[in-house]
Amino acid sequence: MSTPRWVRPEGAQTGEREERRSALSLATLGAKTRARRIAGYAIAILGTAGLTLILLPFRDNLVPLSKGFGFLVVVVAAAAVGGLGPGIVASVVGFIVFNFFFLPPYNTFTVARPEYVAVLFVFLGISILISALLARATDRAEAAEAREAELRTLQELSADLVTSLPGRDTYARVLRRIIQVFAFDAATLHFDERLFGDATEPVTVGAAEPVPLQWDPASEGRAPERLPLTVGGRSLGLIAMTGDRPPLDPRESRVLRAFCDQLALILEDERLLRTATQVEVYRQTEEMRRSLLAAVSHDLRSPLAAIKASVTDLLDDDAQRSADEVRAALEAVDDQTDRLNALVANLLDMSRIEAGMLRSRSHTLDLEEILVASADRVGEQRPGVHVQVTVAPGAALVRADPVFLERVVVNLLENAVTASSKPTTREVQLDARRSDDDVIIRVIDHGEGVPPNIRELLFYPFYSLERRGARLGTGLGLAICKGLVAVMDGQIWIEDTPGGGATFAFSLPSPVPAGDPPMPLPHPQEAGARNAGPPD
Repeated sequence: MSTPRWVRPEGAQTGEREERRSALSLATLGAKTRARRIAGYAIAILGTAGLTLILLPFRDNLVPLSKGFGFLVVVVAAAAVGGLGPGIVASVVGFIVFNFFFLPPYNTFTVARPEYVAVLFVFLGISILISALLARATDRAEAAEAREAELRTLQELSADLVTSLPGRDTYARVLRRIIQVFAFDAATLHFDERLFGDATEPVTVGAAEPVPLQWDPASEGRAPERLPLTVGGRSLGLIAMTGDRPPLDPRESRVLRAFCDQLALILEDERLLRTATQVEVYRQTEEMRRSLLAAVSHDLRSPLAAIKASVTDLLDDDAQRSADEVRAALEAVDDQTDRLNALVANLLDMSRIEAGMLRSRSHTLDLEEILVASADRVGEQRPGVHVQVTVAPGAALVRADPVFLERVVVNLLENAVTASSKPTTREVQLDARRSDDDVIIRVIDHGEGVPPNIRELLFYPFYSLERRGARLGTGLGLAICKGLVAVMDGQIWIEDTPGGGATFAFSLPSPVPAGDPPMPLPHPQEAGARNAGPPD
């Protein structure tokens, strides 16, 4: 059996052909210009000689003006191909040959008639004028061709800078393109240590070791080409290149200088972005530190103060208190201890989420069982709250961690109950529906809602709206929900509730692909709508 050959896409082959054409056009432009000069001189000499041999047998039958026009053709050809130099040579050689062979008396430089003198010098003047005009046009055409080649080469070099993000891989591709276009063997991008700090490891292509910045004149070989990268008079780095090739000509130097200016701007952008990122990290760290201190000083001290007051009151021997008063004090201590434990647990969980240490033990779950249990738990803690649970057909199963899922639902329910503080809005809805390959769970309240401009901020640690998230502890509840949903391969977001309020929605993967018949429940029970908590 024959092995199939891998064929590169046509677009890739075309791109490589364009790159090779760009590399050759600039490198061979000077050689092509020299070749045209040589060809122009050859036309001036050989063309004049050949025309002379052709016209000699007919010189008695042609008037001098006709013979002069023949030599003008040679002048035009020489000047068009080689420029001014070959045109002048063709004019002078044609002037001499025209006089010697084609103006009577023949084979001498003597001019027999005065009008022949006028013809001779008019021929010379017109020849030189034509040479100058054609040379000027040729030079302009060559200059335009050179500029086109420079721009094409610069465009090829800049392609990676425009289409790729700044980084070491991009810089390596750029250096490979440089050594390919300009026939160097190796190149190294050196960074300025004062500006880039730890990210100063040179980027080298074509060699195992970086091209050195310093060069000993006593050593063999040529000094490396060095191109500085500067922006606003500030040096950002240097490109050092070495190879067995002649020094850069002015045309190549112009292209590389323009490209280095572009690369310097990219490096400056990367440096500024790095600095801005460091500043932002420091700002967020400082803000989190202040928020944590505020949380510790307020949220943690509040239950501690309550516990301390209750215990101190119980230890007072002089105070007379009934059994009911003692029980009430102990219940207050128990309640505040639970609150303190929840606050510390939230802080520890948030630190594990941010450190990436949290792992999900996901498996197929009966979603309705989890939602009803969570609603019952909230109903026990918040008497008078009505939680309606609805699980649509096709949404009965999810793949999730049962502990994480119940905690997310309880946190969102407590958050919704806190927002629905008015007696007329004490109803919260839990709704689960299928959406493609995911199940969307929505916690719907009818409170004041959340403005769209701060919805993302609610999922940041220590951020909370007034009256929203008070029972989640130190503004960490929604941030923890987002982290737990993320480790279960889901997403969480906020929507508007029709008629007013906020809907906190999150998605979880379904174990049943879209369109397949539903799997049997792990614990079969009737799906549909159930109420948790006492009715209004």
